[in-house]
Order: sequence, then structure tokens, then C-alpha cells
Amino acid sequence: MSYYLQKVCDKILQEYFGDIVAKVGRVLFQRGRNPLRVICAHARVTPAKVSQALAVLIQHNLVTWEEWRKGIPAYTLLHDRVLLILRFPRYVYLVREQFGEEAEMVVDVLLKEGQATASHVIVTSSLKLIEAAENAATPALSSESFDQRHISQRNQLQRLIEAQFVQRCPTPQNANQAVPVLSIKGDLLYSFPNDLLDLKALQQDIQLRATTTTTTTTTTAATATQPKITHPDTNVFWRINYDRFHIEFRDSEICNSISRRVDPLAGECLSAMLKISYLKSDPWAVSLNPVSLAEVREQLKDLKHLDQYLRILEEETGGCVRRIGDAGGGQFRVELGEAYRNLTHTLIHQIVEERLGSKAARIFRLIHKNGMMEQDQVADLAMISKKDANLITFRLTQDHLILIHEVRKTLAPSPANKITYLFHIDMEAVVRMCLDWTYRTIYNLMVQREMTQSDNARLLDKRMRVDSIVENLRQSGGTEEQVREVEEMMTPAEVQQVEKVSSTQDRLFDAEIGLDETIFVLQMFLYYQRQHG
Repeated sequence: MSYYLQKVCDKILQEYFGDIVAKVGRVLFQRGRNPLRVICAHARVTPAKVSQALAVLIQHNLVTWEEWRKGIPAYTLLHDRVLLILRFPRYVYLVREQFGEEAEMVVDVLLKEGQATASHVIVTSSLKLIEAAENAATPALSSESFDQRHISQRNQLQRLIEAQFVQRCPTPQNANQAVPVLSIKGDLLYSFPNDLLDLKALQQDIQLRATTTTTTTTTTAATATQPKITHPDTNVFWRINYDRFHIEFRDSEICNSISRRVDPLAGECLSAMLKISYLKSDPWAVSLNPVSLAEVREQLKDLKHLDQYLRILEEETGGCVRRIGDAGGGQFRVELGEAYRNLTHTLIHQIVEERLGSKAARIFRLIHKNGMMEQDQVADLAMISKKDANLITFRLTQDHLILIHEVRKTLAPSPANKITYLFHIDMEAVVRMCLDWTYRTIYNLMVQREMTQSDNARLLDKRMRVDSIVENLRQSGGTEEQVREVEEMMTPAEVQQVEKVSSTQDRLFDAEIGLDETIFVLQMFLYYQRQHG
């Protein structure tokens, strides 16, 4: 595996879970499937701490296990899942756009917890919404708002489960097994447990916790003795269904590319075709089952000139939409593998242009289109001088973007002038190399963000303390003069420096998210290449 993929995974685990979890993850990445004692020996950490780290990784769906020897489990790190942590902001944004702020809180809780019961998700997300409303200086929450909050969050969780963004976790087949095997029936995967939710207990739990957090006169000892409410769904856990989010991302990439190439209505037409196809075929298939013109017209009743749009999609998408019959006004098939092949080729051409210039991109595109080309053909067809063409092709070869294939004109030993050298491109190898470049860039961005944080740690801590004091003053009824005196503890130069640091970190974080989108496109290309192969 890629060296920088390991570095990125290590950095993510260290940033989100701490050093011990990162050590355990590093051992599992380097050595693959291993039992507990081997992990302890290589991580040089006590068995108790390694067990806790493995529990954290399992809780967040980052580690699986299977029986290594009789009664002894071996653990495997899911490094692809570790990379998905970079994609969490996109998951939250997607749910916010489609379902609203309340559903966003549900997904946020599940992303932070890894796995959680429905009652825990409902109570925690309700409390976060209550806290957000209070921080927004809204009127004090009444008893009626408590009554509605748990029902509203229950409905949002149910919507997400029905839309398959959230799924039930598998459970042990036999609880008495030393190494349990997890499984779940297909009909239970997206079955909402209404019978396991006690709405009255949920309401009481939310009221009790909200009252506890807002009461400032309650002592710690008194808080500890408060009764804890139990819920009947303590053994039913839920988690995020990443594949469902990735289907949305995949369709969005395809439809946006069509919208840019044709117009937004063409993208809307393709989106309707995808939704119809998913009703009759596997959404992860390379080629979806065909849809008819009548079905698309039923979905898009207000779209005029639908026939012309389908013809344009057939002609201008490079094989993404193909007409395969005339029944029902015309049968059309969406080729997802072909769509991502075109997207990836465009992306690779852009990467070559950014790294080596427009002439290199022209030669790369020419060789890719023609399959194999001789040196003289490259210079002539690219309309570049022979000297420049030679330099560029050698640079592309040096960067492993193009390969050289040797062809002998005769089978007998012959001088060098009897050998023909052909340039060609192995697109799958180029994509894997671009993925490695992307991992390296993400790692560098994370290191830069960490260095910026550490170099200004004292100043950022001071800003945090000042903000905390100001917040406490305002909650306790302090005057504006007192607040101003506290804020003056930060000099104008320090305030400016804090703003600069925050802006730099935001830009680095945005760059990480942008690179994750590139990773997603390249990974989808490799997935469909494996499926097609």
C-alpha cells in the first residue's frame, strides 16, 4: 500500500483519537491482521490500553475481527474507513441540504459516536438543538418545546433510516462464542424500532438533562445522585451507511458534469433517469437497467423538449447514456462506469496540465486518444517542434505518466535502428499514482495545519480564555464595561494574528475537503475498473 496513505491514516487517528489509538492503527496498517498479543508487542503498549484502543476503533467501525485461532480473535484495520473521516463535513452538509438542521444533528451524533442506540441519538441531538437555540438568544424553552423535541428528532431519525442513510448494526449470532460472529437479517437493516422507543422516557430524559445543564446552583454531588433513565432499546445500535452517501456524491458528480457540459436541465434529466434506474437495478452496477422515455416523461412532466434532451445526452456524454431500443418511446441505459471513466480522464488531463503545462497536456491527451504513437507522430500531430516534443515526452516518461513499448521489426538480433519505440498510457497506473500524490498533499496540509496550531498555541489559548470569561460574564449578567475590559486583554496585534491563524487553518481545511473530492472520483474509477474487469 501507499506510504503516504499510511501517513495520512496515522495522522487522522492521532488527531481524532489520540496517540495510543494511532499506535495501534499503525501496527494494524503495517502488519495486517493480527491478534492482541502481537499488536501489544509491536506497539509497545500494555494489553489493557491496546484493548481500549481497539474498543474505540471498533466503536467507530474502523476495525473488524475474525477468529485467528480457536477462541482468539485477530483484528484488521479498515484504512478506507479511516480516510472517510475527512469526508464527515460533506456527509453533514448533504443531510442538512436534503433533510434540514434537525436531521443534521442526528447524523452529527452518529458520526461522533460511531455506533449509538436510537434513544441516545434522539436525546443527544435534542439537547444539542436546545443548546443551539439558547446560544442564539432565542426565548426560553417552554415545556411544550420539550414535548415536541423528542418526537421531532424521532421522526428525523426515522426518515434517515427509511432513506437508508442510517442502518442497524449487526449483532452476535451466539453471545456465548469466545469470538462472536456479527450478522443481521436483511429486513431488519432499515427497520425502525418504534416498539423499542419509550416516548415518555425520552421526554423525561431530555428534560432532566437540559435542566441539569442549565442549573448553575446544583452541586456535583447532587448531580451524580440524580436517577438515570433507562431505555428499552439498549441492545439495538445504529450507524451511518456510507454507501448511501457515496451514491449521492457519485450521482451529483455525474449530473454536475452534464450540467456544465450541456445545461442544468440536461443534468436534471439525467438525475431523473438515475432515480428510475435505481428502482429496478443495483445502484452500484456498472450498467444500470434501461429506462423508457415514457418513464422519464412521467418523472419530468414540466420539462419541454424531452426527446431532444435525451438525444443530446446520448450524443454528448461520451457513452454515459446509450439508446438500446425503441420500446416505450425509446429505451435508454445509464453507463456509470463509462461516466466515471470520462470524468477521470478529464481530471487526469487537468492534473497533467497543472504540473507540466499545456503542451504536455496536449501530448498526453493525444497519446491517450490514439493508444500507441511513435516519437515522430507525436511531434507532427501535436504541432510542436520535434525538440520540444522529445523533451516533453521524456519528462512525461520520467514522471511515469506515459510508458514506452519496444517493438522489434525482426525476430533476429538487429541494430538499434531496427527497433521501434511506441508511447502509450496505462490509465489505471496513472490514477493510482495520482492517488498517491493526493495522499501526500493531504498529509502535508495536515502537518502544516498542526504546525500553525502549535506555533500559535499560547495565543490561541489566550483567545479561548478571554472568550470563556466574556461568555460567563454575559450569562451572569455582567455589564458591557466589564466585558470590554476583559476583551481589552487581547491587544489589536494579537487579535489580528488570531484572525490570520484562523483564516490560514480554514483555507488548509478547505483544501483537504477539495482533495477528498478528487480522491472520491479516482476511487470510483478504480472501483468500476475492477467491476468491469
